[in-house]
Amino acid sequence: MKTLNEMDDLCTSGFGRPQPRHGLQLLHWFANKYVKNFTNGEVEIERNPNKKAFGFHPFYDNDQLLLDRGFPFYEVGNLGAPKADELPGYVRENYTRKNDDSNIDRIIISLQPDKVLDRIYVTQHDHHRGAFDPQRTFRISKRLIDIISRLDLDELLKKTGYV
Repeated sequence: MKTLNEMDDLCTSGFGRPQPRHGLQLLHWFANKYVKNFTNGEVEIERNPNKKAFGFHPFYDNDQLLLDRGFPFYEVGNLGAPKADELPGYVRENYTRKNDDSNIDRIIISLQPDKVLDRIYVTQHDHHRGAFDPQRTFRISKRLIDIISRLDLDELLKKTGYV
């Protein structure tokens, strides 16, 4: 599985593009609002995903998409999930509520104790097969999350070719 470390990696991955996909907006929200701070290479999150805010829910990896097994996984990004309406409007604005590409992007995290992120992944859900696409699943480095956290949304969308 490829790790996306730089903006160029994110651009070439195709994640979150083209419109009406919402993955880049979701990733921006995650890096700017859900991540609490970066300390000595550690990334701490604002809220425990067990509380299911923003549509977070456990990810069980029944299809063995990810190789890691150390810490619990959580998924966010399904705009039809309970409490997903807590995500900001800019993440949800292109959601059509139809069986199209407006709701295929997801973020999956594994979480150490004390709300410290272990790993971050982005993927897309194939709504026709009801499964995640292993060819469209990437690990996101903490460095890339830090880079995204320094961009405003318009900058991120321009740099990645979304707009």
